[in-house]
Amino acid sequence: MYRTSTPFALAAAVAAATFGLAKWHPFSPTTAAAPAATRGDATRGETIFASTCAGCHGVDASGGVGPPLAGSGLRAADVEAVVASGRGLMPPGLVQGQGAADVAAFVASIAK
Repeated sequence: MYRTSTPFALAAAVAAATFGLAKWHPFSPTTAAAPAATRGDATRGETIFASTCAGCHGVDASGGVGPPLAGSGLRAADVEAVVASGRGLMPPGLVQGQGAADVAAFVASIAK
């Protein structure tokens, strides 16, 4: 006997499981030693953040799909390591090179 509520219950269970795994980060790679941080420009980093990162971390970096970064206490070297290796739903290498250093400098400036 097939009930009409079964597909809705299944969809709700899949959505809940997906959301739970996204928040839990069970498959996050372990963080390797942070690479030597290059000096970044926080002003350029703010522009890159707005176009690349704000969709997940929020326009004011207060969080969204991604964790809040404002007031998080992160250091530039830590941010560069996460940008390079990725974490949770964030793919590795989303921003690279000088852009990554600039974003790291911006995030470190708002993380204090």
